[in-house]
Amino acid sequence: MQKEESDSFIDKKQFPMIGNLSKNKDKLYSSKRKLTIEGDRYLDHHRFNNVPFLPGVMGLEFFAELVKYLQPEKEILKFVNVEFKSAIRLKDDQPKEIQADIKFDINSAEAVITSHVIKNGKVTDETKLHFKSEITFGKRETETIKLPPEKKMPLLNKQFIYEILPHGPLLHVLTEINHIEENLLAISKPKKKSLMSWKHKEFLINPLSIEACFQALGLMDFIDCGRAGLPSKIGQLIFYKTKNEPYYIIGQKKGDVEKGGLFDFQLVTKKGEVVVKAIDFQTIEINLGETTSIFERIRSHQIRMLYNIPKLAWLEVVSNNLFENKLTREPEFTRAFLHPEEISEFDKMAEKERLRIIPELYAQKRALRVVLRSANMCDFKISLDENGETICQYKNKIIYLTTKRIENYTLAMAGYRRKVDIKLEQKEELLERIIKK
Repeated sequence: MQKEESDSFIDKKQFPMIGNLSKNKDKLYSSKRKLTIEGDRYLDHHRFNNVPFLPGVMGLEFFAELVKYLQPEKEILKFVNVEFKSAIRLKDDQPKEIQADIKFDINSAEAVITSHVIKNGKVTDETKLHFKSEITFGKRETETIKLPPEKKMPLLNKQFIYEILPHGPLLHVLTEINHIEENLLAISKPKKKSLMSWKHKEFLINPLSIEACFQALGLMDFIDCGRAGLPSKIGQLIFYKTKNEPYYIIGQKKGDVEKGGLFDFQLVTKKGEVVVKAIDFQTIEINLGETTSIFERIRSHQIRMLYNIPKLAWLEVVSNNLFENKLTREPEFTRAFLHPEEISEFDKMAEKERLRIIPELYAQKRALRVVLRSANMCDFKISLDENGETICQYKNKIIYLTTKRIENYTLAMAGYRRKVDIKLEQKEELLERIIKK
């Protein structure tokens, strides 16, 4: 490409994604940018199978910064026909040079991100297309929607979310998944963090909040279909005018596409003002390794959230299938949670009786571990009191236990009150739907 001009002195504090900039005779602007783990700190927090990936939102931020720098009078109204065609990976954590090209029309632009293909350790002239988008300019409008009701007990809290998702602390941008029923309601209150190794001003498109939307919809797809997905395409990503901070994420699943799901979502303020709206957001399935245990943990968590749990109590939900699989792989696992005296009694039982009671004992021990705040389940001995109630006496404390079996799950309630029943309140239909999935 014949260069007419070059600008290598762009303020990184204001435009952290833009690298050296040049323009050819066809008025195509190009910006070469070297991604490094040390400089682009967020990359170290966006790993899949321990490989750093450039988040799709940072590619869109790259496009937005080029527009702001080159034509500051323009305002981005929406990204159209966004495609995250090929992931940008930093193999072995080594630096990766990418190039963003953008060409302007009167009220629009087209932008792509590419990189040179490396063969046998050498950079070739062949290029690979990674991201692309059309960009529409115009005046942003305001839009307000009616907010859906928020449940008191969230389906997934932040700690649970990031036990599931592989993102590092810089990208812990979801506060909770409030509920996933017909639609999704999530909350995002990301703290301001420095994603670069240098101080920089505000980003232009609020990429962390949009990343929270991507994560929330990915979880919705995982819970609905059991597949892990990354952003693949967006029909339209529309921006609206508001001075308030985004807070809620509202998502709707529209159906399934090849190897992924199809969704719409809105990022809105506490007052219901729309900040960003996505139409036809698609995910594509990726291999995160063994996901059965993660999937069962989410299912168990969903079932737990259907119940009213008293104060200072805990309801543990154990997947019988998952537990049986673990026992098959590790027959001695029972020694990790049974009390020494329980082991002696357990060994005297018939095989059929062992299989009947062992899921209940495991669920009870896990519930006790939470209530008594101790990781040593084998320290807890379960017995019956004079009234025939199941209890655990531990360090001058008496904990009462109740168990219940529902389909392929064993439930155990542990608490300081007597006879705490495990009751559903008009939620049988929802429970049946969760278990059926």
